[in-house]
Amino acid sequence: MSVDKVALVTGSAKRAGRQILEHLAKNGYRVAVHAHTSRDEAETAALALQHAGYDALAFSGDLRDAAQIDQLIQDVFAHFGRLDLLVNNAAVFWQDDFVDFSVQALDQAWAVNCRAPILLTRAFHDCARAAGVTGAVVNVVDQKVKGNFHRDHFTYTVGKTALGNLTQMLAISAAPVLRINAVFPGLMLPSDSQTDADFHYAAHQSNLLGRVAGPADVAAAVLLLASPAYNGTDFVIDSGQNLIPVQQDVIYLHRAPRP
Repeated sequence: MSVDKVALVTGSAKRAGRQILEHLAKNGYRVAVHAHTSRDEAETAALALQHAGYDALAFSGDLRDAAQIDQLIQDVFAHFGRLDLLVNNAAVFWQDDFVDFSVQALDQAWAVNCRAPILLTRAFHDCARAAGVTGAVVNVVDQKVKGNFHRDHFTYTVGKTALGNLTQMLAISAAPVLRINAVFPGLMLPSDSQTDADFHYAAHQSNLLGRVAGPADVAAAVLLLASPAYNGTDFVIDSGQNLIPVQQDVIYLHRAPRP
């Protein structure tokens, strides 16, 4: 892989996004760290990669704002001279359900979890086409979208469901400039009110393998889908979590036994 390649991972200041970013850096990409509210963490992540000998720079942008989305892509192109891979990882996530969700929560989840990836992809497409180059996009979705729905996290799931069903349409629409693929992870890291004990218990109980497919596994899948052979591909990577139907999110369903 050419060391000239550049990747932008949205929401990459911490958690899974940061691990995806670090994996790409270790595999030859120059990387753009993105954050909105976690700007200090983004700077820390970029500095850590720089100190390790990688080319990284932090960028900020509110993905609810269409103008800032366009500016983010333009800034990455301006600094690095190119962009080869966009990973739409950023998302907002909270507990709500159909009965009590707020319009504000729905609008925000839709803007960040679905509209932003579409607008980022279009901005990337426009810049790449103008430069006469091609690239790849990998959308980070959620395994529940593949027929394992439950009532939790309603507004989050609405946006993810829309995005997760757009892979093929986006691949057709953006060709031949961009290749569009998606990963559908399951439980990766402790979330919401999970304790470490709850997470380890759920990691064992929630899938067929007794282990989660963690951020490192998802990062490896992202790198694979960035290669030229893949377009319009949906990749569920969850240790078989999707094959176990649930009526409740596993972070609530599987709690460590209390003494």
